[in-house]
Amino acid sequence: MHGRSAMKVNTDGVLLGAWLTLPSLTTSGKKLEILDIGTGTGVISLIIAQRLQSISTQSSIFAIDSDGPSATEAQDNFSDSPWPAMLEARHLTLQEMAMDNAFENRFDLITSNPPYFKDSLKAPSVRRSSARHNDNLSYDTLISSVAKMLKEKSIFSVVLPAEAFEEFIFLAREEGLVPVRICRVKTVSAGKVKRVLMEFKKSCKEDSIIQKDIPAEELLTIQERGDGPYTNEYRRLTGDLYLNF
Repeated sequence: MHGRSAMKVNTDGVLLGAWLTLPSLTTSGKKLEILDIGTGTGVISLIIAQRLQSISTQSSIFAIDSDGPSATEAQDNFSDSPWPAMLEARHLTLQEMAMDNAFENRFDLITSNPPYFKDSLKAPSVRRSSARHNDNLSYDTLISSVAKMLKEKSIFSVVLPAEAFEEFIFLAREEGLVPVRICRVKTVSAGKVKRVLMEFKKSCKEDSIIQKDIPAEELLTIQERGDGPYTNEYRRLTGDLYLNF
């Protein structure tokens, strides 16, 4: 994966960037527009850019973060990458962006690795804490903003802790975001499911209010055991993203 050598990479971001479904090319010839909410160091956006390079250069990836230093770091990583023209990071909250009607029904794909330690003990560092808690970005706010800015029939991809799974799906359905793909992630084969990767499709106004489609379900194990090698399925998913894998 390209970017600065000191770039911090977390497994959740790598998993989501490698797993998510890329949007189809637009028949009108317009640019694909992609939004990365809470970009951090920019890892998900960089992975999407790397995956898109073989499909289309007619893509625009807009990454936002409510933390100024994170947005600056992401933009530095974008500038150092092979795809600087495709990528832009900005210090902006999702709430501010969702209030701008210019972004309504705008994006072909929205992705997020949101704050996730809801109601848990706060980390000592304020910056680290705000990146890991959803006080400033509730699931309600995330979902309602995505529903406003996503094009109809387009995809919202997100990674969450396993315990947030049912609440998030309920809230998403309330906003017309229908689950279409779910991947439960185990760190080790004997362990519990720790994370869930999810994709939602924005339903059209003419779609039935009651959605009977059952989402496609997957299970991914990262390692056979804590000190063991990565599984073949994890290598297949992420192998193109690591230099020494």
